[in-house]
Amino acid sequence: METKESAKVAIIVLAQHEPLLQPCLSSIILSTGGDYELIVVNDGDHPGIRAWLLQDSKTKLISSPERIGVAAGFNRGAASADADLLVFVRDHVVVTEGWLDRLRDCMNAHEDAALVGPLSNGVSGPQRLELPGNDRRAAIGLADLRAGQSKKVPKLLSHLLVVRKEAFDRLGGFDERFGLETYEDDDLSYRALSEGYGLYIAEDCYVHYSAPPALFPEDPDWYGTQLANNRSVFMDKWGIDAAEALYGWKKRVSVSLCMIVKNEENTLDRCLSGVSRLVDEIVIVDTGSTDRTKEIAGKYTERVYDFEWADDFAAARNYAFSLASKEFICWLDADDILLPEDGERFAQLVGALPWDADAVSMVYNLSFDEQGNVSTSLRRNRLVKRSNNFRWIGAVHEYLEVFGKVVDADIAVTHDRKHANSSRNLNIYEKRESMGERFTSRNLYYYANELADHGLWERAIEKYEMFLGRGDGWIEDILAACTRLSECWYRLNRTDEAKRQALRAFSYALPRAEHCCRLGFYFMAEHHYEAAAYWYDQATKLVRPESSMGMLQLDCWTWLPHLQLCVCYDRMGKRELAIRHNELAASYAPDHPSVLANAAYFAGLQVLA
Repeated sequence: METKESAKVAIIVLAQHEPLLQPCLSSIILSTGGDYELIVVNDGDHPGIRAWLLQDSKTKLISSPERIGVAAGFNRGAASADADLLVFVRDHVVVTEGWLDRLRDCMNAHEDAALVGPLSNGVSGPQRLELPGNDRRAAIGLADLRAGQSKKVPKLLSHLLVVRKEAFDRLGGFDERFGLETYEDDDLSYRALSEGYGLYIAEDCYVHYSAPPALFPEDPDWYGTQLANNRSVFMDKWGIDAAEALYGWKKRVSVSLCMIVKNEENTLDRCLSGVSRLVDEIVIVDTGSTDRTKEIAGKYTERVYDFEWADDFAAARNYAFSLASKEFICWLDADDILLPEDGERFAQLVGALPWDADAVSMVYNLSFDEQGNVSTSLRRNRLVKRSNNFRWIGAVHEYLEVFGKVVDADIAVTHDRKHANSSRNLNIYEKRESMGERFTSRNLYYYANELADHGLWERAIEKYEMFLGRGDGWIEDILAACTRLSECWYRLNRTDEAKRQALRAFSYALPRAEHCCRLGFYFMAEHHYEAAAYWYDQATKLVRPESSMGMLQLDCWTWLPHLQLCVCYDRMGKRELAIRHNELAASYAPDHPSVLANAAYFAGLQVLA
């Protein structure tokens, strides 16, 4: 890739309106630093333009006796240029200070970028930004506020467009079938997308756009007719409408699978055998295995690396990500599986990923009941765009910090742990605490979870209260902390306090089925069936969050409250209601032993009656 200092630049101006050309060229000369070749295509050979530019020996003049329009005019300019970057400019554009540097910086910031454009007033689509008047101070202020910012888009306009010469040649330039103007930029954008190039707006670059005079003032319907005709040309060429083709663009992406492992000989082969055919590259980072883990990894990839473990999962994952070379990175743990149906969904997704996707979240099924039904799940960002340089954060219970557009996929990763819980994470937290580390709120929450998982109820309560007292936690962690606090108090035989903690969750967000079921459980244990039925009934009326990144106890949102309502109503002598709710539980879990036992129980009662 050419550097900003070494890349040769040609600025190609399409001159069609004599009164507009001088302000355009003046702005380029006054606002552009460094060396560049300036080419003016005199479209229609306007005498005034020719006479004026013949006095300027530094500007290359290309004249066309007949009007040839945007596509052909820009192509002729490009053919005469000796440059690495081609800058196409219409004569009704006035540039602002530093415009070219910002556009080049944007181009250099993205390895897939082939086309880059500015923000402008008076244009359509994502490049439109209105600033007051032609105030240069506003443009300078915009540049300062948005320095280095950019946005990937599916289309760029041809009023000012920077294109890598190599890409322009590969794409075959502008298609001259589109005549004098319109749709030549849609077509070039579509071909660039099809070749895997990226299109970006430099959001710190603003140029002034003035609506040009009509090319044919004697024919007021000409432009509308041209639009309609060229829309048909695009449709005939590609078999799809331009707007649908560009803004509905999907593409096949290449994928690197990145994993960190240690002593995973019991699970790694199972994991990789299911996913290896779905990805383009596998990167395995081993953090100190003493079993056959590296040997098994070697069956699937040559890219197996060692990483010295330093009690920091994020550091290990970031190292693995740094070794990836494909467009997107997928991560899994060794005890994760893509079941065949989810593997097919994964293949379909990466074969047609929306153009603007920065990440893809997938369902993570963590635990299952005895019948194999998912009982606990959440969403995790599983597939991320490598060029965004997303980073893992947190030594323990690390998370991937993601921004931009996240696609929520219907793909599930199945977690199937084959080894027992260890004290590794708890030991890391305790070691860091002994060294005086002040935990982030997130780490405090997960430290409390580790304590609770190890039955250290009083210490867990202390950490959960510290976490909630800070008031800056993620809402899903806050709600989960209320649940775990309630459990801790119940384990300490403090049921009244356990109830209060479950109710506490309602002060943070709308009721969740997990908290309603927990309250129902406490009242049921005390044989307060009417109160228990109230809370279980509330759980059945709630709408499950579909895209929540928090952990969901799916049984609380499906069969469990109905099963418990069956018991409550039976104890209350309301048999018809009891039977009805057992049937509703069966609609979710028909083979659950309790559902079957209840059905047999009610059938026996009817025989006796």
